[in-house]
Amino acid sequence: MKSKFFKSVSFKLTILVTIIILTLISASFLFNSQIDKLKKQIDGIYFGNFVPLITLDLVLKNYQTIIKCKELTNNKCNITAEKTVILKNWKQYANSYKTQKERVIVNDIDKSIISSFKIDKIEAYELILKQINFLKEHEVDIAYKQRREFLKDYSDMKNYLFYNLVAIIIVSFAIIIFIIYQIIKKDNQLTILNKKYKIDSITDSMTKLYNRKYFDTIFDNLPFISNANNWRSAFIIIDIDFFKQYNDTYGHDMGDETLKAVASELKSYFNKEYEYVFRLGGEEFGVVLFDTQKDILIECLEDINKKVVNLAIEHKGSKVLAVVSISIGAVIYEAHSYISANKLYKLADENLYKSKQNGRNQFTL
Repeated sequence: MKSKFFKSVSFKLTILVTIIILTLISASFLFNSQIDKLKKQIDGIYFGNFVPLITLDLVLKNYQTIIKCKELTNNKCNITAEKTVILKNWKQYANSYKTQKERVIVNDIDKSIISSFKIDKIEAYELILKQINFLKEHEVDIAYKQRREFLKDYSDMKNYLFYNLVAIIIVSFAIIIFIIYQIIKKDNQLTILNKKYKIDSITDSMTKLYNRKYFDTIFDNLPFISNANNWRSAFIIIDIDFFKQYNDTYGHDMGDETLKAVASELKSYFNKEYEYVFRLGGEEFGVVLFDTQKDILIECLEDINKKVVNLAIEHKGSKVLAVVSISIGAVIYEAHSYISANKLYKLADENLYKSKQNGRNQFTL
């Protein structure tokens, strides 16, 4: 049973959907980890662009050097080197990315720096120091503000992507489940049709008993099965008495109904394990009983004769009774007696003939 399940379409599809779902989940985790990694890289670049404090510190430091020099030398010192460093670093800072509001502030300070070197007084340089310090504080504030905005945008985008991934997984899962359901449904339909075909292939369409084809399979193996299990088995042939006259009197449609009624009685009576009932053709039926005893068989033959008569199906054309009856021929196969199936059939048929010769509505064993 387990082996059959593992080979089934349902199991293979379950494995497939599990792999697909795990792949989607793994992809989402991998995507999230890559997004986080990218965030760190962007954050570093982004934050660095908004906090160019080193450049401003160099400008500030050189201005402090100039002021200190002028204080010590009473405004008489060479500031060429410091001026060069200040202008170089300020130009680098001023040319970097700035928002519109920042650009206004930077342009104002740029004018002040150029003007300070023209004035060349401590007061002018000290004013620049205040402006640079203000600019540093502004840079830090703006940088943190921009970073917070960036982190919020990043968080929103990450959530958006996450929920979309979840939605994709759910939709994919639903589609896959639907496809699997349809495949399993069709597979089950095919299984049912195959079973039905197998049943139909061994079943008589009218009486729903096993057919002659299946009888040949079972009956041909009766000696081998009985020998292998050391069983005493039996074969019974049953024939409806004066059935031609019944059809002539009541018509073939009623004849079919009678066949069904007798078949149903046989099927309900011989319903145990190792008991098989067949329609051999026309009004003739066969029964194979494995692992039985003579006294039990005789009791069965007596019972089935009475049960068919008790159906009380009117039969005006019968020369035995006013109702439908049956004649029976039966034979017992003893294990290891090595009588062929053909010989058994012939013996049972001869016994059926004796029952008819002796007045019908009886059995011969």
